[in-house]
Amino acid sequence: MTRSLCIVSMIVSASLWTGCTRSSLNSQQSTYLLEIPANPEPLSAPSAGILKIRHCRAATPFDSPYFLYRTESGTYQQDHYKLFLTPANEQITEHLRTWMDQGSIFTSVLPASSAALSDYVIEPHLSSIYTDFSGPAGSAVIRLHIVLLKTDKDYLPNTIVIEKTYEQSLSLQTNTGSDIITGYNLCLERILSQIQSDIVLALKKQPNNE
Repeated sequence: MTRSLCIVSMIVSASLWTGCTRSSLNSQQSTYLLEIPANPEPLSAPSAGILKIRHCRAATPFDSPYFLYRTESGTYQQDHYKLFLTPANEQITEHLRTWMDQGSIFTSVLPASSAALSDYVIEPHLSSIYTDFSGPAGSAVIRLHIVLLKTDKDYLPNTIVIEKTYEQSLSLQTNTGSDIITGYNLCLERILSQIQSDIVLALKKQPNNE
């Protein structure tokens, strides 16, 4: 009798271990990076001097690494199993710098860490990045606020050239992590393209670029 109970106990323990193992595998975190193609619309020749990109700050709660969902009730929930490999605002800083550099609007595009002086400064601010499930279909949403400043003779930024919030929303085919990050990628690409177009138009109106 005792031996039978031991065998049953071993079988139950093995089953529980198998169940726990499967549960652990199914609940592993998945990490994602924002990835966009190269800038397809470079200018023929740069003419606007040196640009510096400041660090993109993110509004709370969009500074969290976890994917954020807006629910039907209007509340926001974090998905602790899907997250950005590095914070979204840090990725956006680098994508913005790369896009502007590839766009050939400026002779050089510097990161915030550079000690070099610049003729223009961009201050980006990530207002929001989330997946909206409040409607019948999920949508990836990004809002990015941009301030482009021109520096004075002492290279201090004191003139606002552009101040604008850019927003893109893209309906998702499915609610998987891969579709969500694809939605974010397309939203960001469209926003960066809009920023470039606005900068080109704004610089044409500047006295030194007429």
